[in-house]
Formats: sequence, C-alpha cells, structure tokens
Amino acid sequence: MNLFNDKDGKFKRLEKIILDIEKEKHTISWAHTTIQSCLWNLEKSPNLQKFDLEMIAKDLRENLNKKEEAQARIQDLQFGTLKAEMEILKLGSQTYALLRQVEDIKKKAGINNLWKHEEDKRLNEHFKKHPEDVGTLHITENSMTFDFSKKK
Repeated sequence: MNLFNDKDGKFKRLEKIILDIEKEKHTISWAHTTIQSCLWNLEKSPNLQKFDLEMIAKDLRENLNKKEEAQARIQDLQFGTLKAEMEILKLGSQTYALLRQVEDIKKKAGINNLWKHEEDKRLNEHFKKHPEDVGTLHITENSMTFDFSKKK
C-alpha cells in the first residue's frame, strides 16, 4: 500500500498505524453485522430451544466485547500512536485531518477499508501461488458440499 509518496520509507510506520486503525474499523463492522444477525434471529424465531438461545447470547456477548475493544484500540491508535508518529514526522497533531484525507483517498480509489483491501490482495497472491488451496462448492437440490482441490 502506498498512501504517501514515500520513496525513502519514512512514512512506513504511519501507513502501518493507519492500516491498524482500518483493521479495527473492519472488526467493528463485522461485530456490528453479527450482532444484528443475532438480534434478527431472536426476533424472527420465537420458539428457540434453550441451547440456541444460549448460543445466540454467547455470540452477542462476544461480539459486543469485540466491538468495544476495537473502539478502545482505535482511540489509543488515533490519540496515542498516530498523534506521536505525526509529531515525529512534523505533520502536526491533527489526527482527524489526516484520517479525513485517508478517507478521501479511499473514496477516490473505490476502497471501503484499506486493511481489508490489502488482506484481499495478499490472499489473491497466495491463491495464485497455491491453487491447490482453492476449493469448490457443489450445490445440488438436496445438499451443499465443499471440496478442496487435489494436493500435489
């Protein structure tokens, strides 16, 4: 990822901090979606068994905790690590201004989340090098099966 014109690598740590913030934003988004799914299951399935209710409650608790932890990490990254790195690089201390610029860059590039974008690129490269790791989903009228390709 090259957010900055960084020929000498002095912004490498800054980019990593921004990717860490993006990773936490992805965690929040994923947790929020999972929480919504749990609530939907509770609303739409009034006759759930005790086991199912316990599993949904456990899921809700775990994802609420993940969301809260990710929000705290974002605060630490923004107002601690990012601010300190910006001061080292003499970029000022306006973390919100920098993050708004990053959002503009993402919008222009059509990217929703930088961390997820980089992760997807990494996985694509992995599967190009290791096609045996790719599987196939077989759907029939009565079943769904997933088969990994033959290992060489």
